[in-house]
Amino acid sequence: MVFDVKDLVDYISTDIIPPEAMIQLNKLLFKELHEYCMVCEDDRMVCVLSPQCPKRILLKVRLQAGANYEDLPKFCYSQAVNNIKRYLNKNTTLYTPQDEPIFNNDFIEIMFPKMQKKFNQYFNKEPSKLHEIISKSKIPAVNLDFRYGDRAIFDRIISKDKVIKEGTFLYDIVGPLMIIWFEGAIFISDFTTNLTIVNAKDDIIVNLRIIDIVFHTYCAEMDIEGITIVSGEHQITLIMKIPFNQVSPDYLQEDSTFFLEFFEFLQQNYFEIELAEDERKNLTITLKYQNLNHFLKQNNLQFLTYGQIRQLLTYVNNLRQKVPLNSQNNST
Repeated sequence: MVFDVKDLVDYISTDIIPPEAMIQLNKLLFKELHEYCMVCEDDRMVCVLSPQCPKRILLKVRLQAGANYEDLPKFCYSQAVNNIKRYLNKNTTLYTPQDEPIFNNDFIEIMFPKMQKKFNQYFNKEPSKLHEIISKSKIPAVNLDFRYGDRAIFDRIISKDKVIKEGTFLYDIVGPLMIIWFEGAIFISDFTTNLTIVNAKDDIIVNLRIIDIVFHTYCAEMDIEGITIVSGEHQITLIMKIPFNQVSPDYLQEDSTFFLEFFEFLQQNYFEIELAEDERKNLTITLKYQNLNHFLKQNNLQFLTYGQIRQLLTYVNNLRQKVPLNSQNNST
């Protein structure tokens, strides 16, 4: 049997590897990463058109490991930022950026041109002042509290209503986080890490506060009443409510293919699942999640990703019978 990469990865993933061996492996990896990036950057054409690591994934590794700008392969990073800018401007890109981190200042310069200094000045101290400045600018940004989001604004943007500027995006600031919704894609700037995640989709979400804000964003987009309860540093409860008279009766049958698929999906992430009818005649779905690695392993559960939160709300939205939005609003 040939010893291969998988064998080494499996061994490194265990808890039995000697610390001194891990230190040596880390040194080798760091040295190899540095040399690998140098070779790629030495040929600018290769670095621009066909970087050695697919979609600059090793640049992402550096950023998420805590590298500063001085520690990065700078030409490679500039190409990543340029690709994101072209993507947001709807120009041709080498690839669609997804779950891609860049520094907050670079992202702000793309979304809010020439406002980087004002963001740094007011973000933590006077966010209301920041909203005021943005509202008076020509930037097509609408401030929306996603916890109490108005589905109508999403509809107007999606349908390209004439009163809405081309390229309009929604944003909200919650504590150290800024979230942007743009044509169904989500961007999250974390001012504690100084990183923005561009087009968040498949990455694991470690921070419960990000789970909280992403959940409410998708609830607002899909016109679902959403409630969250954060219990300490590691547990969050997600609650969704839709009027029972909007729910397709066929979907709630125990032998329903949709229901079985939905329940299997929920069992991937949540250690407690409850479906009930509340006093307001709403179908209430309550889910409890913990982000502790040992707890998840012990209960055969997975970490939550951005995509799984969107898929969760899509399932809940699909429980509804296909009725016009006005009818839904009148019945709530």
